[in-house]
Amino acid sequence: MQLVALQPATVRALAAAAPSGGAAAPHHALPAPLRCPQRPRRSIVTSAAAAAPARPAAEGGHTALLHGLGEVGDVAPVHLPWLLRLAHIKSRITGGDSNAALQESARGLLMWKASLERGLVLDDRTIQQLIDEKDSFVAGQSVEALRWPEEPLRLVLVRSFSTLGIARFAQKYPAVLDALLRTALEMICKYYKTVIGEVEVEEREVDASGQVYMTAAELMAEEVRRRGELARSANAVSNGAAAAAAAAEQQQQQQQATASQSTEEEEEAAEERASWSLERQTAEALVAALVQQWQKPIDTLSKAGRAFDGLEGLLGGARGGAFDLNGNIWDRKGWAEMDKMREKLEDLKELRDLVRSLGRGGGWGPLRRAPVQHLDMRGRPGLLRTTLEAQETRGLTRSDDLSRLLPSEAALLARGRTVRQAKLFFYAKMAEKALASYERDGWGEFPTQIHPDRREIRPTADRGPILLCVDTSGSMRGAREVVAKALALECMRAAKAQERGCYVFAFAGPQEVRELELNMDLRSINNLLEFLEKVFNGGSDFNAPVQKCLDRLTDSKWANSDILLVSDGELRQPGPDIMRKLSGAKDKLGLRVHGLIVGTPNKKRADPAVLRGLCSHTLPSGKNEVLVHEFESWASVQAEKSLQFDWDDAMGNTARREAGLRLEKMRNAEMKRLRQAQRGEGKANSKALRMPGRDASNFDVEEKKVNAKALRMPGRDASNFDVK
Repeated sequence: MQLVALQPATVRALAAAAPSGGAAAPHHALPAPLRCPQRPRRSIVTSAAAAAPARPAAEGGHTALLHGLGEVGDVAPVHLPWLLRLAHIKSRITGGDSNAALQESARGLLMWKASLERGLVLDDRTIQQLIDEKDSFVAGQSVEALRWPEEPLRLVLVRSFSTLGIARFAQKYPAVLDALLRTALEMICKYYKTVIGEVEVEEREVDASGQVYMTAAELMAEEVRRRGELARSANAVSNGAAAAAAAAEQQQQQQQATASQSTEEEEEAAEERASWSLERQTAEALVAALVQQWQKPIDTLSKAGRAFDGLEGLLGGARGGAFDLNGNIWDRKGWAEMDKMREKLEDLKELRDLVRSLGRGGGWGPLRRAPVQHLDMRGRPGLLRTTLEAQETRGLTRSDDLSRLLPSEAALLARGRTVRQAKLFFYAKMAEKALASYERDGWGEFPTQIHPDRREIRPTADRGPILLCVDTSGSMRGAREVVAKALALECMRAAKAQERGCYVFAFAGPQEVRELELNMDLRSINNLLEFLEKVFNGGSDFNAPVQKCLDRLTDSKWANSDILLVSDGELRQPGPDIMRKLSGAKDKLGLRVHGLIVGTPNKKRADPAVLRGLCSHTLPSGKNEVLVHEFESWASVQAEKSLQFDWDDAMGNTARREAGLRLEKMRNAEMKRLRQAQRGEGKANSKALRMPGRDASNFDVEEKKVNAKALRMPGRDASNFDVK
C-alpha cells in the first residue's frame, strides 16, 4: 500500500475536526480528497479490536486477525466479494457505516449457512433454535433483530426455498451449499440496487476496426421480435384455411370456457399483485428468477438419487468435487429417460436377476455380502459351508464328535469311571448325537448355483466386470429398445453396488460400434445419457462387437469378465476366426457368454441358432450348458401406449433380410463386372445395375448402358427394398 505524507496544516485540521475523547472520526466523515479504498478495511479491524479485550502479544498473528474481523472472519473466501459489495450498497442506502452493514450481512449469511446445513430454511422457528443452542454466535439476541435479509425479501426467499426443497441437498453436499449462498448474495445485491433505482447498463463493445456489437439484451429483443413476426405470418397463413380456422375457433371456445372458470382466481391474484409495493414486486421477480435457475439442477439431482446410490453425490460435488450450476448436463434429455427406465426396472425382476448372475465370483476371496449358493451338480464351481473343513469355531451345537466335546461333557465321561449311571448317560447322548460340542466348519469347493435374492456374509472373489453388447439396429426399436436401455441402466447400477466394471458395445451395421465405459464419473454419466437418448436404427453386424470384447479380455482389468449379448435373435454367424478365438477364451479364461433374446410380445421367435451357439459352454462334468434367456415380462414394458407399437411386424424383418441377401448378390455381380472391365475381359455393352440410394426403401433393377462409370452403392440406412 502506498503511504501518503500529510502536510502539518492538514494534520492540524484533522485533529481539530476529530471529536473529543480521542475517538477517530468515521470513514464517511473524512474530507473527500482524503478518502481511499483501503480505509474501510482498517476501520473494520480497528473498531472490532477496540471492543475486544486486551490480549497478550504472544496471541497475535492470524488468531488476533480473525478475532478482529468478527463474523466476517468466518465467511468463506468465495462469498467475500459479494458480501463486500452488499455492505457497500446497504451503507449507501442507510447512510451509515459500511462496517456495521458488513457485520450484519456476514451474521445473516452465517445464519443461513447454519440453517441450511441442518436441512432447514431460516424462518423464525429456525432462528429461535439457533439462539437456544449452546455456545451459539447469536445467543442472547432477539428473533426480530436477526431476521435477514429485510422484509419482504426474506418472506419470499423462505417460501420459495421451502417449495423448491433445496435445503436437503445443501445439507448433504457442501458444494451445493456454497453455490446456493453465492447466488443468493448476488440476488440480494440486485434487489437493493433495484430498490434504490440503480440499473446496470450494458455498453456496446467496439472492436479494433470500429465495428459495434449489440448487447445481450438487444440480441434477445431482436430474437423476440423476429419470432413474433414469424408467428404472425404463420397465423395469417393458417387463418386462410377453413380447417385451420375451424380448429382455431374450437380451440378458442375451449380456452374461453377454461378462462371463464379461472377468471375469479385470476382477478383475485391480479388485485393482490396490484396491492404489492415496489419492494415486494422486485423481491418476487428476483426470487422467481433464482428458483428458475435452480429448478433443473434440483430436479436432476432428485432423478439421479432415485436411479441409484452415488449418482446424486457425484453431480452434487460430493468428496470435494465441483458443482456447476450453469453446466449443460442439467439440460440433457437422458435424465427423463433414466427416470422412466428406473420405474420400469422396479417391475422387471427378470432383468435384475440376470444381471446379478453375471460374473465369475464363486471362488475364494475376502468376506463380503454376496448371494447365497446351494449345491447343484450341474452348476459352476463355488463355495459351500461344510463340516469337512474345520476352519473356524462358529458356536455350539449337538453332535457325536468326541474331538469337539465341551468340558462339561468330558467331565461326565470321566465321572463314568466310578459311577455307572453317568457312563450310560454319556453313551446314550452320543448315540443320539446330542453331546454338547463346539461347532467347527469351513468353506469347501462344490458345484453350486446362485440365489440372487438371498445374501449372506461369505468369502467371495471379485465377480468380474460386465461386457454388454447391445443390438441397436432398426428392428430393436419400440418396446425392445426400452428393454435394452433398462438393462444397460441395471448393469451400471449393479457394477456400482458390487464395485465392478461395466463396458457397453452398442453395435449396428458394419463398423458401427459405439464403446461406452460406465464407471462412477461424469464422463460415464454422459456416456449413459447418450445411450439413453439414442434412437435405435441401422443394420446388424455381429463380428465387430465380439472381436472388441475378445480384445478387451486381453487386459488384466477385464480378464475376468462375462459377456451379455442383447438382441432380437436375428444375427448372422460371426466369422470362423472369431468363433475360434471365442472358443479358446471359454476354455482358457473360463469366459461365459450370456444371451438375452428380446423377441416380440405377440409371437414367439424361431430358435436363434446363432445366439445359442455363442452361449454354449461345456461344463467339467461334460454336459453342455446354454445360457440363453428369453425376455417374457412384456406386461411391464407395454404399460404405455407409445410402447405398444410392434416395429418387428411393421417393418418386416423377413422381407428386409431377404432384400439384404439380394442386395449382396447384386454387389458381388457388380464387383465381378468391374474386375472384368479392368482386365479388359468384359464386353463392350456390359450392363450395369443401378443400386438404391441411401433413402431408397424399394428399387427396380434397370438395364442401362454405361461407359466405365462407377456405380453408387447403397448407404447404411438402405435396408427395406424390393427387387422387381
